[in-house]
Amino acid sequence: MKVYLAGPDVFRPDVAEWAAAARTICRRYGYEPLMPIDHGETEAPKIYQANIDLIRKAQIVIANLNPFRGSEPDSGTCFEIGYALALGKKVSGYVSTLETLRSRVNRIEQADSERTVDGTGMAIENFNLPLNLMLAVPAQIVEGGLDDCLKALRGRLSVGEGAPSDPLLPVKPSDLPKDPAIKSAQEAAIRYLRWVGDGRISDLNPIETVADQYEVKPETVQQWVDAWSGTSSASEAEYRPDDVIRQMKIKGRQYRRFK
Repeated sequence: MKVYLAGPDVFRPDVAEWAAAARTICRRYGYEPLMPIDHGETEAPKIYQANIDLIRKAQIVIANLNPFRGSEPDSGTCFEIGYALALGKKVSGYVSTLETLRSRVNRIEQADSERTVDGTGMAIENFNLPLNLMLAVPAQIVEGGLDDCLKALRGRLSVGEGAPSDPLLPVKPSDLPKDPAIKSAQEAAIRYLRWVGDGRISDLNPIETVADQYEVKPETVQQWVDAWSGTSSASEAEYRPDDVIRQMKIKGRQYRRFK
């Protein structure tokens, strides 16, 4: 399973050493890392497109969400997270401490921890979350570093404690539908989302597309993505993109009858 490593680490003076260590850590947990430095592009438009292509190839985005040049995460990383979520990718991030956003802003600005506005007079978001809600709500946020994030991710995807580091381990059986018809309907949706993620089908809002076809909330589709994450699909060699789209729509109509 491929993971895209997002974050400001590409700006480190020791980026080559960091990348080598990060690759070792990822592979220890059974993941193949994709990094922005892999493509070697040096022009802004080409870097942008190459990074986008790597995100589309990955099944999971892991992001360093520690403050960067201020009290918020790197802006490029935030964009990459939003893009990954729009593609239906799973996102997991890590911060050195799970202090609340308000506490972090006030600590960095050396102000009272209970202050409700920042140094410019703008209100500080206060939902007792470690990051802005648009990051903290859809992503799994882990305290620590890359190793801690991968450990938490592997724990969610593996069968149980002590399971081998196989990137295609199934999730717990209880996470997937028991009814074969419902399971088949969900699998068609997951296949569609994965093909969009792989770039074989073009859809800027695949989660919304599936939600509309199945008449469920986007949050429900995201729950399906989480439940099926880490599972392998049956052979897809006989499918064409049009077949996958058509099958998803047919299964969506069937699923609506199950409700």
